[in-house]
Amino acid sequence: MEYVTYKLSSVALLCLFFRSPPFVSSELNYKFYDSSCPNLSKIVQEGVRSAIANDSRIAASLLRLHFHDCFVSGCDASILLDDTSTLKGEKNALPNKDSARGYEVIDKIKLALEEACPCTVSCTDILTLAATSAVYFSGGPYWPVALGRRDGLTASIDAANNDLPSPFEPLENITAKFAAKGLDLQDVVVLSGAHTIGFAQCFTFKTRLFNFGDSGKPDPVLDTSTLTKLQRVCPNQADSDTKLAPLDSVTSTKFDNFYFKRLVNKSGLLQSDQLLMGDNRTASMVISYSRFANLFNKDFGASMVKMANIGVLTGQNGQIRRNCRVLEMEHTCYTLLTCVTLFCFLFISPPLVSSQQLNYKFYDSSCPNVTKIVQQGVWSAIANDSRIAASLLRLHFHDCFVNGCDASVLLDDTSTLQGEKNAIPNKDSARGFEVIDKIKSKLEEACPSTVSCTDILTLAATSAVYFSGGPYWPVALGRRDGTTASKDAANNDLPSPFEPLENITAKFTAKGLDMKDVVVLSGAHTIGFAQCFTFKPRLFNFDDSGQPDPTLDTSLLTNLQSVCPNQADSDTKLAPLDPVTSTKFDNVYFKRLVNNSGLLQSDQVLMGDNRTASMVISYSRFPYLFNKDFGASMVKMANIGVLTGQSGQIRKNCRVVN
Repeated sequence: MEYVTYKLSSVALLCLFFRSPPFVSSELNYKFYDSSCPNLSKIVQEGVRSAIANDSRIAASLLRLHFHDCFVSGCDASILLDDTSTLKGEKNALPNKDSARGYEVIDKIKLALEEACPCTVSCTDILTLAATSAVYFSGGPYWPVALGRRDGLTASIDAANNDLPSPFEPLENITAKFAAKGLDLQDVVVLSGAHTIGFAQCFTFKTRLFNFGDSGKPDPVLDTSTLTKLQRVCPNQADSDTKLAPLDSVTSTKFDNFYFKRLVNKSGLLQSDQLLMGDNRTASMVISYSRFANLFNKDFGASMVKMANIGVLTGQNGQIRRNCRVLEMEHTCYTLLTCVTLFCFLFISPPLVSSQQLNYKFYDSSCPNVTKIVQQGVWSAIANDSRIAASLLRLHFHDCFVNGCDASVLLDDTSTLQGEKNAIPNKDSARGFEVIDKIKSKLEEACPSTVSCTDILTLAATSAVYFSGGPYWPVALGRRDGTTASKDAANNDLPSPFEPLENITAKFTAKGLDMKDVVVLSGAHTIGFAQCFTFKPRLFNFDDSGQPDPTLDTSLLTNLQSVCPNQADSDTKLAPLDPVTSTKFDNVYFKRLVNNSGLLQSDQVLMGDNRTASMVISYSRFPYLFNKDFGASMVKMANIGVLTGQSGQIRKNCRVVN
């Protein structure tokens, strides 16, 4: 491979110095993924190389991300977790807030790996390999990495604030923090050498330029020419705090030993770096590394191996996250693999479709990257707007329930066609059209006039569930797009949150679905939001009684009345369908129904009928069962009234009939 040619000497060096493998946890292994994900290293390397090509600063950011992960409760990818209502992550800790970068790079690599090897590679191993690749592609050494780490189940903003070394701390404090992680004074010096690449914000060193030690004067140790240059970059005013200066101004994007040369010349940027020349023990190492680049490269690899083994989780500890930003449900990755197996079992003969022309390999030759392009589009959309996952799922539902799955919901009104976007169930609430547009544009570029908007909607809904922590299910493809739309059918056929269960069930039955599908697909309300007008009668005037719905949990009632006061201007305000985990696809929705805390009347009525209540209770107890049944019901729904063969068309623009 082209990216492993110019460092063969480094590999040879490391083989020499690592005659016996460096210490690793007994369950870490250099061949851990050889069978389960043989292209792992290639996928990570390509992701990092592409990121560096777009942003030369990202190499240092990925290296820092790995360091900031391992120093907080061990290497467990806790730094990647987003905040939730029940978890306060590390991204907003002082050392990370507005400075930690590279999350999107890890996201993209994870997406590619989930496509190649679902539920196999941990986010922690990705971070470790990404840091290694970042150094390598910046001209630094290569070192072998033992793999098999698993992802942590929590994060700690307090630990991040306390355990990460600060650029303002004295050397003894920094050394103590390293020692607490099993690292020694040599590791302090060697790993500080990572500052040979990257930038620092002015506030991290500005006191050295103007008010060192509250003296009102610059740091007398700092080289005068460096001081003058830095004072121009970072003037003594608050609005310069977030400006950037290179940690090594000579070769800021090249991994070399210039950092140490600058320390010897009193030109270190951070006080915590320059302090290494103020202690005889560390100064001797700095001088050695400034003279012998090969020695630094060798020792850097060894220290990185040590750091990458801090507090690792292996075996059955932790989990394998599918989305590095979100914790998995209990046994979710087990569920994913089992679901695939179950579908193979359940679908020994292909699932019922309206035509034999739907096929799991329909685009294998004509558009082999269709799944990847759709997934990337959905992933990017969710990263920008966590609500969009539920919107895409709803869009697919609202399409299939109106004259079949034909992408009619995407058509704009024209002088000759009154579309479905302005039907009552869709007007001012249906979202996600722009996401489908962007995906379609990418697909038209890759495979012109090949992939239908209907298949895009189907795959987008599947991906939206999957990236929200829900199940995966295989999708047969080959649907074609309708040439018309019906506002009247949208108004009549789509279930309403105000309808009784018998009406909703009848509408499902008319589409070939049954009562089980009613319950299962209602579980899609585990993610997303609803406008106040859809449930406000339950809060103030249930069934024209002038009183709230007596079945509604009283604490929830109080909360909702504050969000949606009894006045017209609150009608379009939003409340989460599941306030506990509103962006995570799980079974909490069913647990809330059991506790009389369903938001919509049409949801809570599922507990008022013995036939549906028994299913709700089962799904509230067994998330695995819900995941399996949800995939099966989604397959059924995605096959309602599909057009195949020569029927319909392949739209070039999903909003307009060709």
